[in-house]
Order: sequence, then C-alpha cells, then structure tokens
Amino acid sequence: MRLQSSPALILSLCCLLAISLGLTHLAMAAEDSHTIAVIVPAQPGLAPEVHADELGLIFWRKKLYASHGQALHPVNLHSEHPLRLRFSQQVLQSSPKSQINYWNGLYFHGVQPPYTVQSEEAMIRYVAETDGAIGYIDACHVDDRVKPLFWLSPGKLATEPPALRCDSN
Repeated sequence: MRLQSSPALILSLCCLLAISLGLTHLAMAAEDSHTIAVIVPAQPGLAPEVHADELGLIFWRKKLYASHGQALHPVNLHSEHPLRLRFSQQVLQSSPKSQINYWNGLYFHGVQPPYTVQSEEAMIRYVAETDGAIGYIDACHVDDRVKPLFWLSPGKLATEPPALRCDSN
C-alpha cells in the first residue's frame, strides 16, 4: 500500500513546523531577555569599588586593581552558558570563542583569563567568599551573599536596579 501526500497535508505539516520553530525562537528570546546582575561580595571590605566604564577592562584583565589598591578577581561562567555569551557580547563586544587567541597570547606574558565556574550558584559562592571578586548572574538569582553593582539589560548597562519579573519557580 502506498501513501500519497496531498498538497494540503504538506502545507499543514509545513505550517506546524513553522509555528513550532517560531515558538521555540520566542521562548529563547524571552529567556535571553533576563537582566544580568554584575555582582561583588556583600561583605564590607571584600567588595571592590568599580565604575561602569571599567567593567570591560576588568574582564579583559587590563585593569587588575581597584582605585584603592585592592586586587580584582573577575570570574566568568563557562563558555557555553547563555549568560556568559550575553555578557561577552554586551560588555566585551566579542564571543568567548573569539577570546581564545587573546588569552593564549597573554598567557606567555603571565596574564591569565578570569577564573571560570560552571553554574550561577558556583558564581555566587566564589564571589561571596573572594576578596575583590566580580562576576555576573541572572538578576533574579541575587541573594544576600552578593551585592549587585550594575544591571545589564539588552543594549543597556544601568547603575539603578530595574523592575524585575522573576518567576517564583
């Protein structure tokens, strides 16, 4: 027995596929639009003083010390993490993959890339416990162990906290 494809069936399947891809794209865009909080330790004395225009320099390791002499310790999420990709694009104007040659070149001059962690929880713990640490997480995950300095929304770096819509899940 041979099944024949009718033009209506093919059109229906194409429409379902297009709708499915569109919904997936919308879900990814919604996930991508979360605000990123740039964080430092909440404990007084551990948090570095950082200005918004220094953020890129710190993560490129071109600024190694805060204004009062405190060593800065930037930390990144792993290179495939969606927040790392957004942070790199917005703050460093590059992707983690395009940064490999930069870091390989600096390695022989004794400059190492920022420390890398695997999760937002690991980021919070590292930043909270490390003198001079600076990192980033989803703004909805900020807790009392860390203090947000800046907020990154698509296309914008702010020093004032935005209105957040955080799921309670």
